[in-house]
Amino acid sequence: MSEPTLRHIKMLELIPRRQPGLTASELNSRLAERDFEIDLRTVQRDLNYLSSVYAILSEGERPQRWFWAPDAAALSLPAQDSHSALMWRLIEEHLRPLLPRAIQRDAEPQFAAARAYLETLGEGKVARWKERVRVIPRAFQLQVPEIPADVMTAIQDALFQGRQLQVEYRSRGASEAKAWRTNPLGLVMREGILYILATIEDYTDLRQLVAHRIESASVIDDPVQEPESFDLDAYIAAGGFSYVETGPIRLRIRVDPYAAEHLLESPISSDQKSKPLPDGRIEFTASVVDTKQLRWWLTGFGDALEVVEPRELRADMAEQAGAVASMYGDG
Repeated sequence: MSEPTLRHIKMLELIPRRQPGLTASELNSRLAERDFEIDLRTVQRDLNYLSSVYAILSEGERPQRWFWAPDAAALSLPAQDSHSALMWRLIEEHLRPLLPRAIQRDAEPQFAAARAYLETLGEGKVARWKERVRVIPRAFQLQVPEIPADVMTAIQDALFQGRQLQVEYRSRGASEAKAWRTNPLGLVMREGILYILATIEDYTDLRQLVAHRIESASVIDDPVQEPESFDLDAYIAAGGFSYVETGPIRLRIRVDPYAAEHLLESPISSDQKSKPLPDGRIEFTASVVDTKQLRWWLTGFGDALEVVEPRELRADMAEQAGAVASMYGDG
């Protein structure tokens, strides 16, 4: 491969995907760093030639700044193939909400190229795979609330840049939004809902802000103030998003045989133990954390599951069952 060809490939790689782009002089300096020693006039001629072949644009007269057109197809070496196209399509479908907006913009040509490539495959194996694989949530699926694009962009930019975020936030049940200066520390998706883990104003306690309740948001230049030793994984592991009730417990439950098959296949915890009972039910014991999610899960079994221990949890479940029975009895 000739040197001009190699130089052109490298230039196409170096030209930014979005504005403000690079000047010919800046591009020449970056080429020099990669051992392409040429004069500025040659770079200018190369840019004029490449822009006649590829979707490369320039803005301004002196000096011109060069960048790829927003709708330009991704240039990939090696070329797009069925496996990489499927990978990019799955990333777009399932991970896009968690990608910073800047990365989404950069990845859009890859997404578009993958969509176009898969459409040309017809009834091939990869196309068949995409039509035969789905991700289904375990819980009853609610409609995901919409988040205004400008709000989502501000959230992601603040988190990506490590900057503070000014928000107008309406808490659940509140009639009006409040203005808060926040320190965004993490972005968590749970059952389709996006949560911003943050501290508010000068307080250090962690708060969970539901993204779709933010009515407006803007990035502040001040750097984010992060609590000492903050660890997102440790926060989640400690039950930060599970709404802890009493803490760690030793759970003992008795389950009907049909429902018990589910727990035998998917244990509650690593130390789960089970034994058959004379009445045909299966008794399970396991170390878990008492959370609202656990209680919702237990009640989901209805009369197919009986909580035996802890006694406090059993009493709470009995009280809830009584309230439900009373409510339906009045009807």
